[in-house]
Amino acid sequence: MLRFAPVLLVLAACATPQERCINDAAEPYRAALKERAEIAEALSRGFVYKTEFETRRVFTHCRVGQHKFVRCWDRKSVPVTKRIPIDRAELRKRDTQLAADLPDLERAANRGAKACLQAFPTEAT
Repeated sequence: MLRFAPVLLVLAACATPQERCINDAAEPYRAALKERAEIAEALSRGFVYKTEFETRRVFTHCRVGQHKFVRCWDRKSVPVTKRIPIDRAELRKRDTQLAADLPDLERAANRGAKACLQAFPTEAT
């Protein structure tokens, strides 16, 4: 995946100023929609996943010389994913708040898109 990173950066840089402006204007609305989807998923599951990194001691090979290795103890960080129970009342409250905010966010995104269209008009070819 890392070998495609330069290509993705070039493609992201290819967006026109108008497209970047519209994407920036719609970001809060998209973030709210994404958060509502995550809340719905957490409510249906009853828990959320949380990944933490723990440092553990492992018995491994250590380099002693240029071509010589010996067995030794070393530290390694490993990801540990845990299930965390949710507070249903708090999530429902947040979902209700987001549902109330969505129409305003959508209107703000539409206003921002219209302002972007005026600020960066498309050129007729």
